[in-house]
Amino acid sequence: MNSNIVWLVSYPKSGNTWFRIFLSNYLQNSSIPVTLENIESTKISNNAVDFEDWIGLNPFELTPDEVDLYRPDYYRILSASADEQEPILYKKVHDAYTLNRNGVPLFPEAISKGAVYFVRNPLDVCVSYANHSASNVNKTVNFILNEKACLAGKRNGQLRQILLSWKNHIRSWCEQTRIPIHVVRYEDMKQRPIESFGSIVRFLGLEFAEERLERAILYSDFNLLQQMEQEKGFNEKMQMCKSFFWKGVIGNYRDYLSKDQIERIVEYNYDTMKQWGYIDDQGELTV
Repeated sequence: MNSNIVWLVSYPKSGNTWFRIFLSNYLQNSSIPVTLENIESTKISNNAVDFEDWIGLNPFELTPDEVDLYRPDYYRILSASADEQEPILYKKVHDAYTLNRNGVPLFPEAISKGAVYFVRNPLDVCVSYANHSASNVNKTVNFILNEKACLAGKRNGQLRQILLSWKNHIRSWCEQTRIPIHVVRYEDMKQRPIESFGSIVRFLGLEFAEERLERAILYSDFNLLQQMEQEKGFNEKMQMCKSFFWKGVIGNYRDYLSKDQIERIVEYNYDTMKQWGYIDDQGELTV
């Protein structure tokens, strides 16, 4: 059995799709940027159509817990389907690292080459996710603090994904020891792209070339992605959302969250925010 799947993991709206676009550009190593259609063709780990194709069962005729019993085998089949053209499979993941009701991890150790985890300030995650889901900001505050938070699973093309809260999503992946993991902050990707994207290239064991790295970063520039979305659309945009690539700026929460909302998020996530540099030693927000 090959260890040939790399899980690209994040809580939603933390830079996962942005990195996938960078990675496609880096792997393609072309003189022109990859299209958003190219990204759409790389299906996420919880695609319901793929699940039915490989497992032979309609996931929406099962309960989400029953689907989770099959997911480890589904990923083993995907691993075995890799070929010489695509020996390593990169799969986007929003699930927390959890076990199914048989006590089996959803993401099998034996087929996992590693995981890249993208972490972003939960205050910015909150407003970006509210925009993405066309939801009330206060409702989204409650969502990212909810230990029972889940995504999808209701006949919408994706399998159910257990998220947990923002802080426990991070902990679930960073405290597991079965799959090698490399953590990158969204803010560092914005402010120190050569260092941050380069560290992932090295973690993945890809051939490192600085000119190639710089070009892939240029071709995944946020303004370019916004332009591409305006011209051609993007299938990962939710129906009520005006744009998938919204703002992407650091500290955007200041324009959208109230003092009370900020305090609620910080109080619940204080230790984790401090661990990842969003709160300094004096207890002040750093971004």
